[in-house]
Amino acid sequence: MLRFLWVALSYSYYIGLSLAVASLSFIGAPVLYLLFYSLGMVEVEDDPMILIEFGLWGALLLSLGALLSRLSTPPPLSKGSAILITVFVWLFVPIASAIPLSQALDISVVDAAFEAIAGWTTTGLTIMVGGESSLGGYVPSVDDLPETVKVWRSLIQWEGGVGIVVFTIAFLARPGISAAALYLAEGRYERLEASLKRSALKMAQVYMFFTGLGALLLTVSGMDVYHSLLHSMTAISTAGFSTWSDSIGRFKGDYWVYAASLAVSLWGAMSFADLDNLMHGRLRRLLASPEFRAQIVLIVLASALALAIWYTSPAMQKEYMAADAVYNALSALTTVGFGTAGLDGVPDSYLALLVVLSMIGGSAFSTAGGIKILRLLIALKVIEMEAKLLIMPRGYVPRKRIGHLKLDEPIMRRALAVIAAFMVAYSILVLLAFLLYSERYDPMDLIFEVTSALANIGLSTGVTSPEAPLGLKLILMVGMILGRLEVVPFIVAAVYLARFVRP
Repeated sequence: MLRFLWVALSYSYYIGLSLAVASLSFIGAPVLYLLFYSLGMVEVEDDPMILIEFGLWGALLLSLGALLSRLSTPPPLSKGSAILITVFVWLFVPIASAIPLSQALDISVVDAAFEAIAGWTTTGLTIMVGGESSLGGYVPSVDDLPETVKVWRSLIQWEGGVGIVVFTIAFLARPGISAAALYLAEGRYERLEASLKRSALKMAQVYMFFTGLGALLLTVSGMDVYHSLLHSMTAISTAGFSTWSDSIGRFKGDYWVYAASLAVSLWGAMSFADLDNLMHGRLRRLLASPEFRAQIVLIVLASALALAIWYTSPAMQKEYMAADAVYNALSALTTVGFGTAGLDGVPDSYLALLVVLSMIGGSAFSTAGGIKILRLLIALKVIEMEAKLLIMPRGYVPRKRIGHLKLDEPIMRRALAVIAAFMVAYSILVLLAFLLYSERYDPMDLIFEVTSALANIGLSTGVTSPEAPLGLKLILMVGMILGRLEVVPFIVAAVYLARFVRP
């Protein structure tokens, strides 16, 4: 036990930095709100106590983070210890964020943790829909939240989109830390520069550029500046928290807002490498990207299937316009989770389409959730190679390449491992939900909700609510965290921890 505590103390530097990252959202939320309020862009006046509470919590987390980061010199990290730290950070930061949210809104810590996890993991599966909680107390709807809390929700999704650890490497970590191990532990296998520090900084620059461009595009489409910025932050992070309960449905039938919000969401689902090429006008490189080309094909296919289901379903046509059917389908594919119409009453075939699209997700080196397009391309390539090896003459050597990407054994093995781990976790979570709650909820709704959590989408059929039982909330919370780190790191962390504590 003493050995474990000593090792934990030696890693306090990384825990301290993660607390500093969490503090930025609590400090930034009241500052941004006051800035927009002073400029007359926000008419609602928040309770000063909310501003004070968030500011004090931010200062406390920042001070504690600074103290912990100075308790010890960070030791070199093995891959196992880096993964263990990353998993701990992704568990610790949402819980640390939930406590002040619980006090500010007077809701249970579990409900606050659900919202914080949905925010940091960029899932956007909000519990803030208004209603009495199964754990006691009233949980307000998004429309009833203080503006400071709305800004905070956007900030944590924006930070979580690029990754807590990557954010730390880019802005807070001092030179000499084991950046490579941490970078890989958060699932970032690609880089934009040879140096990981420069790569993380460049990622942040690309991220900020498209956040600003997205805010401008949304403003031009008809949304005011304040809401444009907050929605751009949650769109580029493919997170989906909105400042309104009806999300983009607030602009029902306004195709300019539909198009602008989808454009920013699609940027978020693109690889950072493709975004960098787009930002610098390297269109030939962009169009040569196999993942980008596959993404365009999926967008066309998803739109066509959504329209086909809408056209053949009179019941769906009563609540949905054709544009709504396409919008929600592309929202699932990008895993952004914005919606223009509810999912109540839609046919199971449409829900099944959204499940499949969300499981695919966006590009591998992006903020999107799901299995990722590149991994599916690799899996298909492996199947193709195995089939050809069976039918081609002896001595045939398959071409192990997808576009510019050369496929070696580690890349293929890693992709297949993530897909397998994802599907195993998905099966377990769905089975648990069925065993415990199939009598209370429609089975298709349970499947959809678990998919939404694990693939980090945020769309909901109405199952996610304050009234949901504690067990279901915990299943969805586990799904959101597992999905954010793509399951495998949790398995590695469990094995590493078991070996560490075993005599």
